[in-house]
Amino acid sequence: MHIPKLLPIGALLAAREQTQTPAQASSSSPQPLLARDVPYGVIIEHCTVPGVVALTFDDGPFQYTSQVLDTLAQYGAKATFFVNGDNWSHGIDDSSTPWPATLKRMINEGHQIGSHTWSHVDLTAADSTTRYSQMHQLDVALTNVIGKSPTYMRPPYATCEGACLADMQQLGYHVINFDVDTKDYLHDSPEDISVAMDTFSAAVEAGGPSSSFLVLSHDVHEQTAVALTPYMLDKIYAKGYRAVTVGECLGDAPENWYRSS
Repeated sequence: MHIPKLLPIGALLAAREQTQTPAQASSSSPQPLLARDVPYGVIIEHCTVPGVVALTFDDGPFQYTSQVLDTLAQYGAKATFFVNGDNWSHGIDDSSTPWPATLKRMINEGHQIGSHTWSHVDLTAADSTTRYSQMHQLDVALTNVIGKSPTYMRPPYATCEGACLADMQQLGYHVINFDVDTKDYLHDSPEDISVAMDTFSAAVEAGGPSSSFLVLSHDVHEQTAVALTPYMLDKIYAKGYRAVTVGECLGDAPENWYRSS
């Protein structure tokens, strides 16, 4: 198992403090600016582009992720995967696992990868050193695999308050939650997955042509892969929506979704 080498946290903090946030950067800077219109320091729960649905999948990759990707490909749909680094007792860049190939497939097929921390830590309860380490360690592992790291993150347990938001802003992450929670993790059985389907359907059916939705689900659950994902895509296209990444649902260009190491 490959463990990403971490910089000493003091050095990381010093380096981050010297990095300009988009709000601090000068318009005359020769470096490209990151997504000036997508806010930092707040929790984003809604898309800003009308007529789209941003499906998001947390906690993977896992054994069911490939089936989710197969289904998205069949529909010509895009989605966002908020991944963990310490993935089922293996680092996400461990070449003895399927995870590196799965991550590369996500990128090659036009999906977006976001951070869900290294080991699914409650960032609100954690201290700054832990938060920085959690984000940095996953960044290193993802860079090992796909050559870049995300500028979008989803906080575990959907919580990032106070100092957590300030740290994420300093580190240059957009904090993404959701406005539709399928609660698929509570209904992962053939007999019960219809509850998650109904939750999604009720939200989409209540919308109009200019509506948009940012949806939480999990690619680590079998019924999400085999039943919920195709159901959601059928409903999306039947209602005339497009299935897009979080970056696209916020009007953000793909070059802003990642940073190079």
